[in-house]
Amino acid sequence: MKKYILLLCFAALLASCSTGRLSKSDALSESETIILGEIKILNEGKDVTKNAKIYFDENEKGVLSYKLSEDGLLVMKLPKGNHFVKYIYTPYGSINLPIGYANIAVPEAGKSYYIGTIVIDAQGKLRKKSRGIIYDTYPKGLKEEKAGITVTDAPDAATKAYHDEFGADKKIEKALMTVTE
Repeated sequence: MKKYILLLCFAALLASCSTGRLSKSDALSESETIILGEIKILNEGKDVTKNAKIYFDENEKGVLSYKLSEDGLLVMKLPKGNHFVKYIYTPYGSINLPIGYANIAVPEAGKSYYIGTIVIDAQGKLRKKSRGIIYDTYPKGLKEEKAGITVTDAPDAATKAYHDEFGADKKIEKALMTVTE
């Protein structure tokens, strides 16, 4: 009996950690939309995109997050509305961005939005906060810092990946990320 309870607790934990990653079998709810783009993360000239994780809106692990592959392509679902990138984790350290610094507005549910080809230059500000041998991915205690963020309108790689996966008939609208200074 204890094994079943433990298994149920573990399953509930996994279900609560949503990455937003989209697959063909996913159905959008009435309040969700899709964003796609390409993200590259640099630190002191080195590409640290592989296995980086982007956290949107929240300061807690597992809430509206996306783990990047080496190519940096992003295709995820999230609720319609206004969102911001709050925290960036890489195997080389993390940066805690100010609330409202890097913003995405996706106003209508059921649509697909291209948010840009985004280069985030951490400019040597990636910090490791150590707890024993495990690095903490919770931004509390890390001061908020701005990174250099460049957004360009170069949708070729992101839209090709999206159309290859979900069909060429899917319409994509632009909602480029904005950065406030």
